[in-house]
Amino acid sequence: MMRRRMFCVIILEVLLLISSLPKSAAFGLGNAPPGLSHVDIVQLLKRNPYSHGSNNNNGCDINPLKGSTAVVTGAAGGIGGEIAKIIHRLGGTVVALDRDVAGLEKLKDTLDDEERNREDLRSNESRVWVLPTQHQDLDSVSHSANQIIDRFDRIDFLVNNAGLTYRDDFICGDERMKATNGQDLLFTVNYLSHFLLTEKLLPNLSRAKGRVVHLTSTYHWKVDGSEIIPGDAKCPQAYEFDPSSQSTKHIERSYGNSKLAQIFHSRSIHMHAPDCDSVCACPTWAATGIGGEDARDFLSMMAFPIEGSNEGETATTKIEEIRYGPGITSAINAMFRPREELGDALNCGRSFVANSRTLEFFVFRNSLLRWPIWRDGLTDLLGFLLLLGQRITYEDFIIQETSPESQDEEKRSQLYNWSRKEVQEWL
Repeated sequence: MMRRRMFCVIILEVLLLISSLPKSAAFGLGNAPPGLSHVDIVQLLKRNPYSHGSNNNNGCDINPLKGSTAVVTGAAGGIGGEIAKIIHRLGGTVVALDRDVAGLEKLKDTLDDEERNREDLRSNESRVWVLPTQHQDLDSVSHSANQIIDRFDRIDFLVNNAGLTYRDDFICGDERMKATNGQDLLFTVNYLSHFLLTEKLLPNLSRAKGRVVHLTSTYHWKVDGSEIIPGDAKCPQAYEFDPSSQSTKHIERSYGNSKLAQIFHSRSIHMHAPDCDSVCACPTWAATGIGGEDARDFLSMMAFPIEGSNEGETATTKIEEIRYGPGITSAINAMFRPREELGDALNCGRSFVANSRTLEFFVFRNSLLRWPIWRDGLTDLLGFLLLLGQRITYEDFIIQETSPESQDEEKRSQLYNWSRKEVQEWL
């Protein structure tokens, strides 16, 4: 009886979604939305009463971030690479972190070449500083953070973007899932490495009244937070590498656990560093390489592109004419929107910045996803429907409430306190 009722509710939700869509879009994926242009982003920064950088009041409209510094993780490609390009084209200095040394050098060469072709920003010194960093190795993360601290007294933006997912053929105990510290690779890379980096850079961010942006995910709805707090154990289950200490659904929940942990961290930052803002952004399904090469072609066809229609043509295209893909609009808004426009997505709020309203059509999600027996399967179904519907429910800027469990202040505090102890030797 319970399963039949659940099935009926799911069908009702799907019908509600389809009936709410335009007739022309209801039975198709739709074309990719255009995303934001370079001029759109400049206009965002003009509206921001708090100005980053040292060159915002001198009439230099096309370079509003001149004099500012942004640290971006996972910057050798994907969303991080596109964000690094945007910051650089807006006049800012980019500190790019990634394990892919060749990708970092390619990014630097690309942006340095662009600058040589621009009379408005041409200079003798590169505004791209690359730092090869292994996010699975907290020693490497700490070393990179120390180099940044030594070079930059003020940091205007920190974009915590680097991340990974586990492949379907992984099994618990696989050595490929072990970080340098002997614990779970994914939780270390996606969450703990960024916690360490952020904590070390907070004084520099505070001096600039800067902003931290976490790239998180709707998949945080998959978990309830119980596996990311230590409880009676020494560390959270999501952080354990030993299969005997893990949840029975460790692999399938690992990504969701890391993204909920990021949301908890984001909402803790302002409490400990009141001069620094923090925002979470969800790119929805974006065409990146996070799922590995096997998934790249599929995502390129179905997901939001992160590159604009004229991306890569900057040698012949004016900077003002560049348009960026919809897969990075939420990150752009999280970085550059004025505080009052971010509203409930800022600091300790209950929401994140999104770019698709598909999730909002599932009006019973808060109650349905609280049932542990259904939660994993329903979240996967929701993720699939989000992929199908995101192009036709896209908007440039959405403030969207996160899961009820993400509002749990006690769990948030427990995770923060444990995380501080875990990285204390590097602070």
